[in-house]
Amino acid sequence: MRLILLIAAAFLLQGFVSGLLGETVPPPDLIYLATLGMVASVSPFLGLPLAFAVGLLQDLLSAGYPGLHAVGLLLSAYAYYRLSRLVHWDELAGQAVILGGSFAAKWLGILLVALWLRLGEFNPLTLWSVIVPEMVLTLIIAPFVLQAYRQLVGHNQ
Repeated sequence: MRLILLIAAAFLLQGFVSGLLGETVPPPDLIYLATLGMVASVSPFLGLPLAFAVGLLQDLLSAGYPGLHAVGLLLSAYAYYRLSRLVHWDELAGQAVILGGSFAAKWLGILLVALWLRLGEFNPLTLWSVIVPEMVLTLIIAPFVLQAYRQLVGHNQ
């Protein structure tokens, strides 16, 4: 039940922050952070389908192309599981590697689906103005959001 409330809160906060920042600055990806928090508290057998389901819900609620965020969050969850075996989450450098790698995997998944669907507006060369600020803002608030998640759920990574 807490996972459902977490996702609902992430969607509501994402909409609120997107409205506050407007179109000039891409907002941090709170749904991605909530998904990482959930994925960190469950096994990969549950975490990967859960990430895909959250991404599919995000696609359906945003009236976008089904599969863009679903594959993006799936690849980010997979990258989280893989990178968390290579580096330690408790160290700052480990957190940066895990969060940066999984964020890059999210956008790789989105771009792969866009390439497969032949969506011309998803050109990586023109999306840098969206990807980089979103990544910077997400990485800045990530430790605070994930700490709040751990306190809410009561899970220590």
